[in-house]
Amino acid sequence: MYRILFPLVFFLLALSSQAFAWQQVQVEVVLEDDKSSQEMEQKALRHGFSRAVLQEVSGILPGELDEKRQEALGSHLDWRVNDLILGYRIFSREETDDSMVMTLEVNVDGSTLRNILKRLGAYYTITEYWEYDLSTQGANPEDFHLLQRLQLITGAKVNSQAPTSLVLRRISPAEWSGTIEYEGISHRVSGGDLSRVWFDLWSYFFATSKIKSMLTSDLILKTSGWATTDAVMHFNNTLLSWDKEVESGNILYVYNDVPSVRVVWGLTTFNQQSLELRLESHLAAKRIYYTLDDNHQKD
Repeated sequence: MYRILFPLVFFLLALSSQAFAWQQVQVEVVLEDDKSSQEMEQKALRHGFSRAVLQEVSGILPGELDEKRQEALGSHLDWRVNDLILGYRIFSREETDDSMVMTLEVNVDGSTLRNILKRLGAYYTITEYWEYDLSTQGANPEDFHLLQRLQLITGAKVNSQAPTSLVLRRISPAEWSGTIEYEGISHRVSGGDLSRVWFDLWSYFFATSKIKSMLTSDLILKTSGWATTDAVMHFNNTLLSWDKEVESGNILYVYNDVPSVRVVWGLTTFNQQSLELRLESHLAAKRIYYTLDDNHQKD
């Protein structure tokens, strides 16, 4: 008979999956005659922070952004960059006659950044754009220009035959409303900003269980052979740091087998094949036996 280690379960379930990632970047800025050395350093830091955030984006998304979409996403994230930077270290700073070159490490709040990417929709459409039928009322040419950029960021592509429909209405110069619908899903929001209405709609849409089940796989990871609970805790942190493979995860059960410990995780992934390769590489070396099931039978 197996005995569940309740204190360990509760402790591990309380572990945060937050990721704080140090990104090393090098930036070069052209010196300006009317700017002091301190001002140029601040400019270099801002460029470095933006580049570090984009590098972290690449580490989180389960796929690669094309250059045009990366530029649009980076521009959109610029206003949040300071909120995403937890700290930095300057390794070198050199000035020539016309430029300043700086090498630094930047600590990016990967957990918050991941949530932002989910809200924008980019997290869910990195491998394939989501097609939708668009209808607008009261929009002007500037609004359509903004919509093109919003579509690029989210990964949405207009197709009049698509089953997903989105209606945007300019109610007044300072108010928009929008409705998104798909096979029983219907959500309406309103607000004073087109961008906010757009992202509120898509954020709700991709968070619904129906859509997430179309894009992700829910799996059960059963493991045995853990020698210590410290090893389990270390692997739990490692597993939840695999941003490209693990969308979310948590420990379901811990059993005190003799002479080792068995642990069962519930995982959600965008790419089961990539996750399997990562698990095989990591657990084989530790001599941990595991199975990965696509059903919800825990034991």
